[in-house]
Amino acid sequence: MEERLGIAVKRAMLAPERFAPGASGFSVPAVFRGAEGAAARQALIVLHGARRDCIEYADIATDAFGDRLGTLALAVPQFPIAADLAGVEDAARLARWPDRIWIEGGAAVAPAGLDAFSVLDALIGHFSDRTAYPLVSEIVIAGHSAGGQLAHRHAVLSPLGDAVRYVVANPASYVWFGPAAGPWKYGLAGRPAYGGPLDDAAIEARYARRDVVYLLGRRDCDPEHRMLDRTPPALAQGPHRLARGRNYIAHLAARQGAALRHRLIEIEGVGHDPGALFAAAAARDAVLGAARNNQEEETR
Repeated sequence: MEERLGIAVKRAMLAPERFAPGASGFSVPAVFRGAEGAAARQALIVLHGARRDCIEYADIATDAFGDRLGTLALAVPQFPIAADLAGVEDAARLARWPDRIWIEGGAAVAPAGLDAFSVLDALIGHFSDRTAYPLVSEIVIAGHSAGGQLAHRHAVLSPLGDAVRYVVANPASYVWFGPAAGPWKYGLAGRPAYGGPLDDAAIEARYARRDVVYLLGRRDCDPEHRMLDRTPPALAQGPHRLARGRNYIAHLAARQGAALRHRLIEIEGVGHDPGALFAAAAARDAVLGAARNNQEEETR
């Protein structure tokens, strides 16, 4: 067991399947469930929290959206650290990250050249392959807590983000815009080269017009939560996750006005609990979106 930022880092159980995000010969652990091939109409990529609890998040997604798995393809990638791979038979060919670096899209320890954003890009490519998934019309990336941070930062920087709906749930921090926003991951200064040579203004304008939904539990308001980022740039965004989410959407609205396409949904009675959050009707609508509405029309 390691220690990071005063929090014990426990070994995570590895997901049973493997996904190769490139030609390096390395794979990431993952869980795939639901529709395959021509049966799939929508793809959902769910991102786990800081504990790298991929299987738990796959179960949460199955509980929340299981009634749609006949046409919903579910993928939950895992971003393991070295401790997670101890004693694993294929460990030498599995990608691994420094703890929590993946949250900001950071580079893997191995293989060289792989980062967390590239894993998401590869999954988008996987579900966009018309040979394998000819009828998928919508791809959603949904993350909670640390996974929400990764989803959010991918939406900010990815050149592929226009093809995706992002559901960003209860993250501890956001990428703010403007000269005083702070360093990456709290602002754009020192951001990774991933995503291309766009300047700050172009990145902000592109992000504002993307399809992004923020889900906040109204009880996720504990300023002393043990997993809450309390570094100075995070505290500058607000005292707790609920306040930070509200402050962030206000920040975007003030800067972008009518150009902003994003939505903020607050879930009553829910704290920092992904199971309760994604089970809420408003969260299901945010994730399933048009695919849910289309299926309901077909059954009438």
